Amino acid sequence: MPGQLVLWDVDHTLINAGRAGRRVYQLAFGEMFGRDIPAAPSMAGRTDRAIALEVLALAGVPHPRTQLDAFQRLLAQLAPGVRDLVREQGRVLPGAAEAVRALADGPWDGGPLVQSVLTGNMRVMARVKLSALGLDQDLDLQVGAYGDDHEIRADLVPLARASAAAAYGADFSGAATVLVGDTPLDVEAARVAGARAVAVASGEFSVAELAASGADAVLPDLTDTAAVLAAILPA
Repeated sequence: MPGQLVLWDVDHTLINAGRAGRRVYQLAFGEMFGRDIPAAPSMAGRTDRAIALEVLALAGVPHPRTQLDAFQRLLAQLAPGVRDLVREQGRVLPGAAEAVRALADGPWDGGPLVQSVLTGNMRVMARVKLSALGLDQDLDLQVGAYGDDHEIRADLVPLARASAAAAYGADFSGAATVLVGDTPLDVEAARVAGARAVAVASGEFSVAELAASGADAVLPDLTDTAAVLAAILPA
């Protein structure tokens, strides 16, 4: 049975979590190595696993890959502690809640329409951010793919597809999967996996830059719910 799988990026697509993500990295690094992070790498569109590895390398940690799993476990342990910081500093981006709700309301022709996330955040951090801002109700976070699953974002798409197929008994191959994100890395992940890419210029990349990256559709933001649905759903 065919279905439709919509995979939302989290940061700068659905929400702005303030500095909660960087705070967790600072806390974990300080606890594990007893000093501050000397440099913070770019996080845009990247997975937490890749970011953590670069943090360790930039800090001069010997053999950083051997420390990666322990560092990620500490990040996961500390993530729930920034829930209040997300509530205080974070916000749902304009139109995001309305777009997610409109897709959840349906009904749609054909098989199931499933909404989840494909995010660079590790699983626990994605849950903390989304639940703190009340945006987790219409997303099946069990079938998402997360930044602690793999370093390369494109490799997360098959994981989400397989999980959704097992849970819903539907075929989400090819263009039946849609990635919605704000960076060229989101677009690249979709293209590599044969999925459709809907890019949103709500982060640091412009409409022109996202169009040049090869997105199937580009939106300035999520405020026009009808335009969001038209971009995401098959014609």
